[in-house]
Amino acid sequence: MKLGIVGLGQWGQKLVRAIQEDGAPKSQLMHFVAGYTRSPDKHRPFALQEKLHLFDSYQEFLRSKSVDAVVIASPHSEHVDQIREAAEAGLHIFVEKPLALDVAGALKAIDAARNARKQLAVGFNRRFLPAYARLKEILDRAQLGRVLHLEGNFSAPQGLHFSPTDWRAHHSETPAGGMTLMGIHILDAMIGLAGPISGVRARSRKQFLQIDMDDTTDAQLEFAGGSTGYLSTVTATARNWRLQVFGTAGWAEMQGYQQLTVATVGQDAETTQFDAVDMERAELEAFAKSVFDRTEYPVPLDDVVRGIGVLEAVFKSVREDRFVTVEL
Repeated sequence: MKLGIVGLGQWGQKLVRAIQEDGAPKSQLMHFVAGYTRSPDKHRPFALQEKLHLFDSYQEFLRSKSVDAVVIASPHSEHVDQIREAAEAGLHIFVEKPLALDVAGALKAIDAARNARKQLAVGFNRRFLPAYARLKEILDRAQLGRVLHLEGNFSAPQGLHFSPTDWRAHHSETPAGGMTLMGIHILDAMIGLAGPISGVRARSRKQFLQIDMDDTTDAQLEFAGGSTGYLSTVTATARNWRLQVFGTAGWAEMQGYQQLTVATVGQDAETTQFDAVDMERAELEAFAKSVFDRTEYPVPLDDVVRGIGVLEAVFKSVREDRFVTVEL
């Protein structure tokens, strides 16, 4: 399958390099052949290295019929319109999270893809970690008993490195700080494990950063199934990933991407180390397989919309300083 990339910033380049090197495919399922970026001169050396034809406009790129699918790694606010235009052009679509910044936009994007009978996949790459798959299996088998509470943190020093001109450094693209950049991965992981979230109480502050971005954000969560939850995300600290589930029979915790510790009542904790995987290659290959086999992508769009609903509730909770119910 021939792919086109939209957005050749750091993450767009990472997606390209996940499945090819110097233009040579590392995957038997797909490779990138073209792209569009708002800064072609800046990214032309990379495009030449990876043998990507750069188009002068997104519309010209879509009209070229040079690809089977588009991978969107552009600013968050542009996703919905770009998805709609790609679907109308007859292309399958893989889009980086978040799909949209509100539920209305997410549903508009999904409807456009469905009406065109094209696959739409959202890049929640942490779902492809073996440790996460094992954690989900443990919960599906009720090995932790009844789930009572979930906690998670995803942090990184991104805010320390953004320049004021970076699109991610603007509140309009990253409301509630790291929630759209990192926290949404924790939200999606929790929804995949414990189902829909029904309410949220959130805080978001700028304590240190000088750019237009909050550095410290956290939220208390209520799950529709009765469990409680808590997540936090910091954009001005060292990298961290932690996801923990507490149940009546024990707890299980991912600490980093390759480690899962399980402790049951009356037993010592046991830690399992998993091999490293290329999450970006895994998610893109799953996208290709869903197109070829005409099957659902492993991250259900219902879960994606639920996550956007929580994200929107977080924004509202921060803005209005109150508990917000999520429309399920």
